[in-house]
Amino acid sequence: MKNLLWLTFLAFLVGACSTNNTQFTINGNIDGLPDGLVKLSNVVDGDRNVVDSTHSSEGVFTMSGTIESPELYFLSFENQRGRVQFFLENGKINVSGPADNPKIQGSGPQELFEEFSAVLEKNSLHRQEIYEDYKVAQDAGDEETIAEIEEQFNLIEEDEKSYILDFAKTNNTSVVSPYIALRYNYYFTLAELEEISSLLDASIAGSKYVGKLNQRVEKLNSVREGKLAPVFIQNDTLGNPVSLEDFRGKYLLIDFWASWCGPCRAENPNVVEAYQKFNDKGFDILGVSLDRNKAKWIAAIADDNLTWTHVSDLKYWDNEASKLYGVSSIPANFLLGPDGVIIAKDLRGEALQDKLEGVFSE
Repeated sequence: MKNLLWLTFLAFLVGACSTNNTQFTINGNIDGLPDGLVKLSNVVDGDRNVVDSTHSSEGVFTMSGTIESPELYFLSFENQRGRVQFFLENGKINVSGPADNPKIQGSGPQELFEEFSAVLEKNSLHRQEIYEDYKVAQDAGDEETIAEIEEQFNLIEEDEKSYILDFAKTNNTSVVSPYIALRYNYYFTLAELEEISSLLDASIAGSKYVGKLNQRVEKLNSVREGKLAPVFIQNDTLGNPVSLEDFRGKYLLIDFWASWCGPCRAENPNVVEAYQKFNDKGFDILGVSLDRNKAKWIAAIADDNLTWTHVSDLKYWDNEASKLYGVSSIPANFLLGPDGVIIAKDLRGEALQDKLEGVFSE
């Protein structure tokens, strides 16, 4: 009889633990929050998706539900600007303090993400500090100081990349790892993303961030050097369709850029120089713009003397060609051989001319 009672008690405990591990409860206590609607949302395919809502009373509210895997969610409050971003997981989550910067407790991934974010915030503040010095040097025409500060910027960026890469590899049992790998994927080579992906623990295999990271790796593999460049068709500035296949037989640079992209505009003189030097040898360029304002796109082409063929679907970051090539930051480019095979990527500055010198000297 005692054994039966003991087993019954154990079953109760297991059931209780199971319930707690398969649902979340958000307890909110926000200072000075007016009574109103509180919404819980996430992002699905780039769009905000409201998954639950409730009303707060004197800043207090409660929400509960289930989530398959920890994920980034948002709380928004009626008549309050902004939203609270946090990693939600099953368990008890407490949200307290001021509405513009509440404290989140009870989420392991959130604690890890806050640790990560604190380091990047320090880097951001450091950038802001030296940028003020940079503006002073620019106004004074102090080229030596400008060069020194630009080197500081480069070192900060290198250190930041190393930190993010190490953080993602070290914390491979948390969904925060694939999340930050995706968020900062522009920092990493295909090999580095593959390494992060390969180190991820099986316990987080069900996370949507793991799935998206694997998709990202697959996409980049499809446009790596040695692969046949995916064919696309987009309209030129006059509305005429242009196909990538129209350029077969030439060495072609597919150049992803936009009129609003400062680094792109700064790189354009190098691209112009390469075009003028090698065009009559069989080199051409196809500019693919991530613009959404046609007038500004056309004006930038004229202002920067970009005399080659240009296309765009004017869909901004949803440009179909850029998605086909896995472009997540610009400027970005792909150098194709006469057979349409990718032979180099992301050639900037002297690297583009050096590569073309080698190609046409063979």
